[in-house]
Amino acid sequence: MINFENVSKYALNNVSIHIPKGEIVGLIGASGAGKTTMIKLSCGLLAPESGRVYTLDKNPVLNRKLYKNNISTFIAGVPLLCHDDTVSQGFELIRNMYGIEKTEFHKRYEKLSEQLDFGKYESQSVKNLSLGQRMRAELGAALIYEPKLLLLDEPNVGLDENGKSVLCEILTERCKNGMTVLMTSHDMSGVSKMCGRIALLDGGKLVFYGSEDNLRSRYAPIDVMRVKICGNIPDFEDLPLKKYFVQGDILTLSYNSNHITSAEILKLILRQTSVSEVSIRKPSLESIISQLKKGGYYELY
Repeated sequence: MINFENVSKYALNNVSIHIPKGEIVGLIGASGAGKTTMIKLSCGLLAPESGRVYTLDKNPVLNRKLYKNNISTFIAGVPLLCHDDTVSQGFELIRNMYGIEKTEFHKRYEKLSEQLDFGKYESQSVKNLSLGQRMRAELGAALIYEPKLLLLDEPNVGLDENGKSVLCEILTERCKNGMTVLMTSHDMSGVSKMCGRIALLDGGKLVFYGSEDNLRSRYAPIDVMRVKICGNIPDFEDLPLKKYFVQGDILTLSYNSNHITSAEILKLILRQTSVSEVSIRKPSLESIISQLKKGGYYELY
């Protein structure tokens, strides 16, 4: 769907990546890492200084007209709806621009306006909407013509938790039907929920690309289990634990999840004593990324 071959542009430095059909890929990194540049290169708004970009198997700069109904691009701060129009007028303009048949358009509009909850202010001018309201309408505008590829630059800005959850549901449903999404975000919780793959940019270089599970397995495999026991303290001599300590009836164990699973640890404990409560902590995605930027290996304790 999207291929970068040794691409450099502005901050981006020799980036190669393949984003396949039907994936939601979260593009993360500090401000200035090159995230928005990648979005603009993917849709042909920018041309690479070196290397090659292919989107839908074509050069996006030379084939932008062919992409009209296949690629939708949402960039924070670049409105899709005219500020002086009402929401419904803005959507009607999009219908005319993309040649969507009226019956099909209204079917899509009704569904999106219900999902994103912008139907109740469709008669208001876009310029009079709050940031959250405008974002819901703008995201609806990006989705209305059902593109094959959706490029989103910070789509969670201004959305409350309900809005983020709804967007996650919509994107997941669309991707099951073949749509591909490349999105930038500083919202690590949203990336964790939505994205099957994560692409991490640091200083313009792609330093990680893969699933969150692979990221954790490689850089942050240390989990912490806390167990409330009702009886004798178990013997952990044969377990490959990093460390553990006992405080009253609470056991706290730190372990490498690549070497032993929580189920295996709990099974051994239950052989030796009774358990009333169990909790497991894993480092947050935000914590892992922060530590990686410092060049360290994350260990939660």
